[in-house]
Amino acid sequence: MTLLEVIIALGIAGIVLLGGALLLDQITDSAGRIARERWAQSYEANAYGITRRLLREALPSFDSTKPFRGDAHSLDYFTRCSVPRGWSETCHVTLAIDSIDDSTIVMAQFDGGEQFAVRRRAGGMVFRFFDAASRDSAWVASWATSATLPSALAIIGAADTVVFPVGPSRE
Repeated sequence: MTLLEVIIALGIAGIVLLGGALLLDQITDSAGRIARERWAQSYEANAYGITRRLLREALPSFDSTKPFRGDAHSLDYFTRCSVPRGWSETCHVTLAIDSIDDSTIVMAQFDGGEQFAVRRRAGGMVFRFFDAASRDSAWVASWATSATLPSALAIIGAADTVVFPVGPSRE
């Protein structure tokens, strides 16, 4: 072999090794992206499940200190929350829509300060309440009657709408 053939062979081997390293790097990046997307989807699905359960367990009340009240951007109500001791207790939940620049987040906050994001989307969002008891049974922008619960809560965004049933009889 001549020195030129050895140099060419080393150059080809270097190109092959560089291609293999780039391929492994791309596979690692793809695996990380897939894991992040899976985590985000799991988080959102868990947030939906928790929110659905908290709204299904919402408590109507004749007591003015425990209202079920909401408007287009916030909702305060009492519900049943799971506690570490293994059962559920009455707790206060606030759902609030917070708009920042061109994105919006719906946050759930509990009395103890614990909070989690229910939904994040580009564009604005609003709450609507379904009043099946009214003569026209329509979606309304606010709810102030704590003795009765709306039939459903809708989170309306620019691209989609999510509807949660409210109250134990609404499965």
